[in-house]
Amino acid sequence: MQRDTMALTRTEFDVLVVGGGIYGATIAWEAVLQGLKTALIEKADFASGTSANSLKTIHGGLRYLQHLDFVRMRESIMERRLLSAIAPHQIHPLPCIMPTYGHLIKGPEAMRMALLMNDIIGWDRNRLKDRSKHLPAGRILAKKRVLELFPYFDIDNMNGGALWYDAQMYNSERLLLSFIHSATQRGALALNYVEADDLMMENGRVIGVQATDHISGEQMPIRARVTLNASGPWINDLLQRARPDASIPLVPFSTALNLVINRPLTERFAFGVPSKCEFRDADAVINKGSRLLFVAPWRGVTLVGTDHKPYDGRADDYRVTESDIQVFLQQVNEALPSAKISRDEVTFFYGGLLPMAGVNPHTGDVQLEKHFKTIDYGAEYDLEGLIGLLSVKYTTARGVAETAVQRVLQKLGKKMAASNGRSIRIWGGEIDDYNAYMEAQIRLHSPRLTPQVVRHLVNNYGSRYEEVLHLVDADQSLAEPVHEALPILKAEVTYGVREEMAVHLTDIILRRTEMGSTGSPDDEALLACAQVMAAELGWSPEQMFEEILCAKAVYRPAAIDPDTVARAQSGTETAEI
Repeated sequence: MQRDTMALTRTEFDVLVVGGGIYGATIAWEAVLQGLKTALIEKADFASGTSANSLKTIHGGLRYLQHLDFVRMRESIMERRLLSAIAPHQIHPLPCIMPTYGHLIKGPEAMRMALLMNDIIGWDRNRLKDRSKHLPAGRILAKKRVLELFPYFDIDNMNGGALWYDAQMYNSERLLLSFIHSATQRGALALNYVEADDLMMENGRVIGVQATDHISGEQMPIRARVTLNASGPWINDLLQRARPDASIPLVPFSTALNLVINRPLTERFAFGVPSKCEFRDADAVINKGSRLLFVAPWRGVTLVGTDHKPYDGRADDYRVTESDIQVFLQQVNEALPSAKISRDEVTFFYGGLLPMAGVNPHTGDVQLEKHFKTIDYGAEYDLEGLIGLLSVKYTTARGVAETAVQRVLQKLGKKMAASNGRSIRIWGGEIDDYNAYMEAQIRLHSPRLTPQVVRHLVNNYGSRYEEVLHLVDADQSLAEPVHEALPILKAEVTYGVREEMAVHLTDIILRRTEMGSTGSPDDEALLACAQVMAAELGWSPEQMFEEILCAKAVYRPAAIDPDTVARAQSGTETAEI
């Protein structure tokens, strides 16, 4: 993966993908597998937008049973299995528990039936050679056992719990990068920090975009037979710049906020926790009456989500505020009063924007879009050659990419071949038996590397981790960790710069390594990373200092709104805020 801006301007592509989130990355991968000459551009860094805002769950859609949406369940279950097969270093089983109450729709009898249906619909979920990825059948647990695993539940009327199995990503950003690695190795061109400023038109047809390279400041035309806008919440921006006088309806968006708690509330099991906030899903056949919070263990911390609010503004202007965190934390503590989570324990927060179907006028509840959408702007808005994509779930991104590429092929007058993306392992995924592979690599590198370092490298880079270690052969100083308390090697920083287009310190700590994804690294670790990057990129001391300041700022929310917090504390806060 190299930044090659010259190739962007001297090539006419079959498809130009705008947006370097998980949808853009999977579309680029599926497109090159179909033999298309493909380019991908991202205005900031890959995975730096909504795709970074995730509970890290790859779920099979158990919750879709309340809608009786068996089609979406099958799609989710299949994609969960396929991701486990093509990215075994990133996708791991996650046991989940939801408490049962009474004997109606929240009771053990109804949940037993739901678990049975989930297992029947997912009858082929374990069609995987690697048994470490197999998911056992669901079952009902006794109340005593549930409280042993998670003592924070409201025990009033609780009579047990429903256990099922989903999956969790070790590092969602590196999973996304694996798709981009795979695409570029098959001929795609991908560049970060290149922004699509405007559409280029010729004879009434979109023929690409006029773009800006934010690294060099250079303006450049990028020509493509089809342009696919997969920029998520930025989808409106390009359309408004290109057609400011057109009556193209703007896509509404909702905020999505997840919190990182630096205390392990749960060691191995994730838990669904009914919140105290009333929630009505207009499309649900079975309505449980409250929004479900999800509490999951992840790399020694706890993830809690998700809070949604309507958002009215530009995507570039969205910031998580201190009041957002405090209001949501209050809701979490109301649902889990004995957990007593303090504000100081919130070490990080993930915020993003998701397409919204609407807002319940009576309750203020956000209704997210439930199905992905591909938009043919040629057929609907006289912008032939432009396709838009909107979706919500990380889990089904690869499958959605198949459909998007099929639309591209139709525009090009080509037929779609069977998708090899369902079987070809992505970059780092050449692992037949995850547990056996991990044990073998630990033995191979002992005692030069500790088991902790090897596990870290394999989980992040999979079967390609030795590419990082090869840098150490030329420079032994790169074998040093960035901090004595972290398993992250300086070689990873160098690899991120040389091979993965990292140009800012935040690119390294948030997306090329796991260094800063659970909370702010300390000053010593930030300085060590910055020094390695400075040697690679020629930063001056002033530039290095500025990069460190920018990295530290990521962990500070926007200023608090005291009126909002006061309303929340008085119990008058609503979903519209």
